[in-house]
Amino acid sequence: MEVVGLLCLAAAVLAWGFLWVWDSSERMKSQEQAGLLGGGSRSLLVIAHPDDEAMFFAPTVLGLARLRHRVSLLCFSAGNYYNQGEIRKKELLQSCDVLGIPPSGVRIIDNREPCPATAASSCGSADSMCSSPAT
Repeated sequence: MEVVGLLCLAAAVLAWGFLWVWDSSERMKSQEQAGLLGGGSRSLLVIAHPDDEAMFFAPTVLGLARLRHRVSLLCFSAGNYYNQGEIRKKELLQSCDVLGIPPSGVRIIDNREPCPATAASSCGSADSMCSSPAT
């Protein structure tokens, strides 16, 4: 008798959980169809190397696009380690196109000069120049 009661309770909890998840997904669909989610929102994806967008962040980018976010991408390297920087740039732009990021939303910072090796120095990402703090 005790086992039957526990089974009924477990079935009730599972049914409630299923209905809750189903209801949540239906509400999400209706908001997406109404264009309420992400309307006009912008997102910036910052990556270190070309191909990071596909290897690590493709599900995130596709999810943001599904929610109607305008996604832009900033890449801190052209991937020129084996002198294939131009190829990597083209691959990055093609990958972004597949993911729904327009070429105008892709910025590649190809700063080939190393930053000073002091611990206090920093690389400026906005202007692609290295700078040392004032002493």
